[in-house]
Order: sequence, then structure tokens, then C-alpha cells
Amino acid sequence: GERLILSVPATSANMGPGFDCFGFAVDVRNELIVERGTFAIEIEGEGREELPRDETNAIYDAVRAGFEAARPGMKLPKDLRFTSVNRIPPARGLGSSSAALVSGLACGLALGGMDVDAPRTKQILLNLASDIEGHPDNVAPAIYGGFQISINDDNQWITQRVSCPKDVQTVLFIPKFQSLTAETRAQLSPTLPIADAVHNIARAGLLVNAFATGNLELLRYATQDVIHQPIRGKPFGLDGLIDAALKAGAQGCFMSGAGPTVLAV
Repeated sequence: GERLILSVPATSANMGPGFDCFGFAVDVRNELIVERGTFAIEIEGEGREELPRDETNAIYDAVRAGFEAARPGMKLPKDLRFTSVNRIPPARGLGSSSAALVSGLACGLALGGMDVDAPRTKQILLNLASDIEGHPDNVAPAIYGGFQISINDDNQWITQRVSCPKDVQTVLFIPKFQSLTAETRAQLSPTLPIADAVHNIARAGLLVNAFATGNLELLRYATQDVIHQPIRGKPFGLDGLIDAALKAGAQGCFMSGAGPTVLAV
């Protein structure tokens, strides 16, 4: 009769100039339900046709990693039944893989006896998830919510929340085709001209200030990017979508994560 329910939000990473370090939570949530019983993985909603239902499932792998982090030397019990209720569309730039990773790791830590609401446990969760993912821009807001700025220093992941006006609303344009982060990342240049670095640094600072002060009219400038959006967005006309959103009254608009979803504020 025991049951554990975890709810994890979708996330929008990069936010224009904040490549690999900015991200915020979006009010769409996946749930992971774990119960005692014969081992099984049930999937409802998004991805139900293509996601595996055996131990190769990414969530199950994360649960096992979280449990072993909480209980070193012990193995995850076999008598667990998992139900994944997916509302975040996969491979669209809304952090579906990070939601799976965070919910699985949190589940494993909880099954191992840790309080996932405790600050120390959340730090452990952040470190585990960021180490596996390689960057914290999606996993940090999935864990802490809100608008997060995250860095790595001396093999330690650090995240801080940016104040955000309470009346911010987002509109998502979610294409039917998918985009894999690994593939689009491979298209990006490994080097960057100084002018492009300055362009993004200035706008990243302006973006944080716009949210912190509520001056959202600055977002039309603060969400501009020259590092990843021109390359990732070219195949589906990102610039035209951004222009249309701004003309329709949006304060700012950018590609969500690696795309193809486009998010307007």
C-alpha cells in the first residue's frame, strides 16, 4: 500500500543569451508514481508509444543511481512498480530528459531514506543530475523552480534563483517535429569571436536585470543571442517566429533549450 509520487516541471533553458547556464521552470509537469508490487513500468501521455518499459528506461536507470547514492553498496529493491505520467513533449526543448532524470534520481534518494525537500538533499540531487547531464541549465530549475543561474566551480555545481515578476506568462509554440540536443550541439562552433562573447555577456546581464526589476520591456533586446540560436533555428525560420511574436505584443521571445519549441514572454 505504500506509494511515492514525484512531480517535476518542464524547463526552458538558455533563454537566449544564457547558453548552458540560464533556465526557468514552466507550468507543465510530469509525474512519477512508485508503488510496491511486481516490477513494471507503465507510461501514460507523451512518449507512450516509443519509450521502453523495461530496465533500459531512463527513469529506472536514474532511480537506481539515486538509490545507490543514498545507500552505497545496496541495490534497488525489485518489488517496485513505476507509472510515468508524461505531459512534457519529448525532444522539443522543454527539458523532458532532465525531468525524467531529476524525478528518477529524487525517487531513488527518497527510497533510500533521504528527505528530498531538505536543502542538503537538493544539493546532492543537483550535483548528481548535473554530473550526468553535463550542464545544469535544465536540471536546476527542475529541482528548485523559478529562474535559475547555474555554474560549475571546482567540480561543484552552484545555482542561484533570480527574482521574477509574479504576473509573467509564457506562450509556447511547439512544432510536431523533434530535435535532439546532442545533434544540434554538435553543429555549434567550438570557438567564439570576442564581439559575439561581448554581445551575449551584455544581454545575459540585461536579461537578469529585466526579470529582477520587472522591466520586461527590455526583454526584446535581452533575449537576443548569437551563439546558438542562429544555427539551431535556421532550419525552421526562428527569426520569423520571433519577429511575429514581438509584433503580436510579446515582451521577448527565444528558442527554448535546443528547440524546436519557441517561447514568448
